[in-house]
Amino acid sequence: MKELDKHNKLINKIYEVISPHFEHIFIEKRRGTGLIQIFDESELVKGKQSRYKVANADMLVLDEEEKPLLVIEPETSASPKTFGRSIPIYAIAKKVRIGKKEYLISSPLLLLIVIPDQSQTSQKTEQLFDLEKKLKEAIDFEGSSLKDFAICQVGGLKEALGRLKIIINDSMVC
Repeated sequence: MKELDKHNKLINKIYEVISPHFEHIFIEKRRGTGLIQIFDESELVKGKQSRYKVANADMLVLDEEEKPLLVIEPETSASPKTFGRSIPIYAIAKKVRIGKKEYLISSPLLLLIVIPDQSQTSQKTEQLFDLEKKLKEAIDFEGSSLKDFAICQVGGLKEALGRLKIIINDSMVC
């Protein structure tokens, strides 16, 4: 299967799980969304905006007040080097642009990194929990745009959302 097909399949699986819980879900290049651009500055100078662009996000969830809440990064590679690269990027994020609409990151974001289910699921799950714990111990969240993050296989998505303590309408998502 081609890498793009794997990526789209993973996005579809994630969407199936989260769509009942969120009203404002944006997926890059789907349903008229276009690009979901992440910037490391809150004030973008015309003509110099590309200087501050640090990433394109695959999925973004806004809260009930339409503020950025959760970034979901589907990664087709199960390599920690590959999927771990998202964490520092979202730690410095200040603004999100979807098409022409801009959103300041006024309260810290949650990041969910999702990889495909692996053949040795229990061993990979243990590795992901261990890696997540070690990364959290190494990262200083104070002053960061990142409040928390979780790393999971697609089969553990609901449990990972629970670890992030996402609350909607006074109840936990999962």
